[in-house]
Order: sequence, then structure tokens, then C-alpha cells
Amino acid sequence: MSMVSGMDMGRILLDLSDELIKRLDDLKQHRNLPRAELLREAVEQYLERQNQNAIADALGLWKNCDEEGVEYQRKLREEW
Repeated sequence: MSMVSGMDMGRILLDLSDELIKRLDDLKQHRNLPRAELLREAVEQYLERQNQNAIADALGLWKNCDEEGVEYQRKLREEW
């Protein structure tokens, strides 16, 4: 059963290479799910990953910083 049953849905026309369709069909047989369900799952995972990347990117300056933010702030204030 689809995890999205009962939800309103729109349709999208999507062009995929023959290789991607073959891989999708192989997965369809392996997981015993329709193509549409696999594609919905893939899109949901992609969008979630993009959301997580946006959060990580928002950290910007502190992303790879070893110094704690409060300690850095203290050092800057000492310069005043």
C-alpha cells in the first residue's frame, strides 16, 4: 500500500535515460513497489537532504571552526 494514499497529488512528466529506467525497474522488482512509489521516495529523500544541506550551509563561518563561538567572541571583545 502506498504511504501517500488519501493525499491529493499532482502529476509530473519526467524524462529519464534508458539506463535509469532499467535501474528503476530492477529496484521495482527487488522491492515489489510501483515506479511511482520509488520516485516519490527518492524525491522526498532528495528534498530532505537539500534541507539538511541548507542548515549546514547556514553555519557558514563556524562550519569547520575548532574554536567555540563564545570564546571567539570574548577574544574580539578584549580587542575593544
